[in-house]
Amino acid sequence: MKKKVIFHSGSLRMGGLERVLVEVLQNIELNKFDIDLLIEDEFKEENIFEKDIPKEIKITYLISENILQKTKKLRENKKNIMYKIGYNLMMQVERYIRNKNLMKFLKEREAEVLVDFDNGLAKDIHKIKGMKKIAWLHNSIPKLKKKKSKIERFGKRLNNYDVVVAICDDMKIETETIFPYLKGKVTRIYNPFNFERIKDLAENDSHLSKKEKEMLKENYIVSVSRLDNVQKDYPTLLKAFKELKNEEFNKKLYIVGDGPSRKEIEDQIIELNLEEEVKLLGQQKNPYIWMKNADLFVHSSKYEGLPTVLIEAMIVNTIVTSSDCPTGPREILDNGKCGILVEVGNVENLSKGILEGLNRKEKYNEKLKIRVEEFNKEKVIREYERLISEI
Repeated sequence: MKKKVIFHSGSLRMGGLERVLVEVLQNIELNKFDIDLLIEDEFKEENIFEKDIPKEIKITYLISENILQKTKKLRENKKNIMYKIGYNLMMQVERYIRNKNLMKFLKEREAEVLVDFDNGLAKDIHKIKGMKKIAWLHNSIPKLKKKKSKIERFGKRLNNYDVVVAICDDMKIETETIFPYLKGKVTRIYNPFNFERIKDLAENDSHLSKKEKEMLKENYIVSVSRLDNVQKDYPTLLKAFKELKNEEFNKKLYIVGDGPSRKEIEDQIIELNLEEEVKLLGQQKNPYIWMKNADLFVHSSKYEGLPTVLIEAMIVNTIVTSSDCPTGPREILDNGKCGILVEVGNVENLSKGILEGLNRKEKYNEKLKIRVEEFNKEKVIREYERLISEI
């Protein structure tokens, strides 16, 4: 008899959490589990991962695209007072429809286990009865919630779950330290990575333009992330790179990704006179080929959950220099045994760390290959299955 399981998440858009969810659902043993996927928003054009969900898994959306489009139109015209009033009313309608559909779905489904993969059900979890409930933590709680009152409220909500999964040991320790009453309830399961797929994509240049293929032949270091200066701290990276260029550093910096800080980053590149050396490549469907051909992968975040890009760089055997931010980089790089860790926000430290990573490749290569196997999907998915089976 298959165990009935519901996975919940906010969307199937392009994002790290969504990529992990898809990887799990593509590899979990469907002969053991009868799985439903519950998604908040039915924005078809944005939910690009919908096509990657196995056909055996039924997807249910809580808010229809029709409702979402009406809200979006009102939001875009909020400067008009009538549209603003309409928007506020529509948000109330959305919440009512969402809550009604949620409770109706849970009652009809009669599942045994609910996996709240993005904690989007945390506010409602105390109302949900008759099934075991698992919360998944993907980010450092203090950095995610910031205000003390929000952190305290989140902890009380987490206590309504039967199990809380942190995606790295640092996050597990942090969660139990902030919320001592959760001790014994928190476990750690890494994110799964499909090594074969990543390595195959890292060799595939069929989607690249002629210009991009030429760029791959350059000597360069690479950063891959959402362009968000609040978290990813590109100002520090660009200043560190400028210091290196002042010392006649002969490599370029490629930045793969897009996001809200793109204009700020473009302006800083011009301000530092780095237009020829720093290239913004935008959102790349296949970032792995840029990682593999780089001389070094560099990461400058102020905080993380478990930064998947570090692991992906290691899978394609590229040395990593990363900020020692909470949480994830220190654990992934095994306390610096598999790569370089530098102080968060320290320009000089980062520039030196980049040079050290480039100069000490051979030292890290073998240790890197051993360490990264801990994230192989074959190992991690079995841990998912064991948790869901035994809860």
